[in-house]
Amino acid sequence: MSGLTISIAADHRGFALKAAFTEWLKKQGHSPKDLGTSSEERCDAFDFASKLAKDMASGGTPFGILICGSGHAMAMTANRYKHIRAAHCCDVTMARLSREHNDANVLVIGADIIGSGVALDCLDIFLKTPFLGGRYAERRDRLTALGGL
Repeated sequence: MSGLTISIAADHRGFALKAAFTEWLKKQGHSPKDLGTSSEERCDAFDFASKLAKDMASGGTPFGILICGSGHAMAMTANRYKHIRAAHCCDVTMARLSREHNDANVLVIGADIIGSGVALDCLDIFLKTPFLGGRYAERRDRLTALGGL
């Protein structure tokens, strides 16, 4: 996939990695839509995960990236929204399977958990991996049917 507009948001602990991801996305021909934060000043991951989910719900972008210290706060918040399938990934296998088997549309990274090189590899694989469909589409549809915000 190339030429996508992709929402990206982080809290203060993910701010530096968000900057690296933004540059990488641009070099790959994508258009990152930066939803904040704009500094390393303490802020709440919940606010940025919610902002990204609402942006995607309004048709803003098909994919999103969320980054916080552990990745947990972002993933837990984003997955409260019925149209979000956020996958917290720590390696490329998790990133690949999240797309192939679950049609994940949001990649969540813990900036304090993995290094920037592995994080960029996860992003690359996440964006390149297609959803397999078939029996996995049934799984995705059942997940969506659970509802949420």
